[in-house]
Amino acid sequence: MAKLEDAGKPRPSPIAVWYGSFDAWVEREVLPGVESGVLAAEDMIEVVTALRGWEALYAR
Repeated sequence: MAKLEDAGKPRPSPIAVWYGSFDAWVEREVLPGVESGVLAAEDMIEVVTALRGWEALYAR
């Protein structure tokens, strides 16, 4: 019965599983990398946007 109830719920993305939420990942991994210059800010805007879209599709 529990499996049937879970079947209708959206699955969390791997990012949400590993970091608790997509926003937590951005705050813990992406922003410090951009601020330190390790990650290019312009590129990361595109990467984060693409991954956020993927995450929205994954959760359906």
